[in-house]
Formats: sequence, C-alpha cells, structure tokens
Amino acid sequence: MIDTSVNGRKQSWLASLLLIPILITAAVVGFFVFVVVLGLVLFAAVVLIMRQWWLRRKMRRSGPSQVLVGEYVVVREEAQRNEQSRR
Repeated sequence: MIDTSVNGRKQSWLASLLLIPILITAAVVGFFVFVVVLGLVLFAAVVLIMRQWWLRRKMRRSGPSQVLVGEYVVVREEAQRNEQSRR
C-alpha cells in the first residue's frame, strides 16, 4: 500500500525542490536561445535591407538605359526560315 505519511510528504518536497532549479535553468537557457535566434533574424533582415539599398543606389547611378556588349545567338531564326519556305 502507498504510504502517504511523513515519508510521502518528504518525497513531494524533494521533487519540488529539485524541479525549481531545473525550471529556472530551462528558462534562462530558453531566453538565451531566443535572444540568439532573434539576433540572427535581425542580422539577416539588416543584410537584406542593405542589399536592396545598394542595388537601388547602383541602378540610379548607372541610369535606366544600359548597353550590354557581347555575343548573342538568335534562337528563333530557324522557325522564321520554316515559315518562309512554307509560303
């Protein structure tokens, strides 16, 4: 049978005394994990905002019309030849 006298009370107090430091430790560790994750999210947001700002600034300086220099391959040329030969 379960003993609910003095021995049972001691066990419940002992469990309570052990749970309090564990809960406090878990809360402190959880707080630091939260702060680290929040810091990483804020850092990523700042990096993205800076990147957008830099690209907008770069686009304003270079102007809307840019000439791209390079070699180009016309992809639809053969389709145009087939249409002309059918006529």
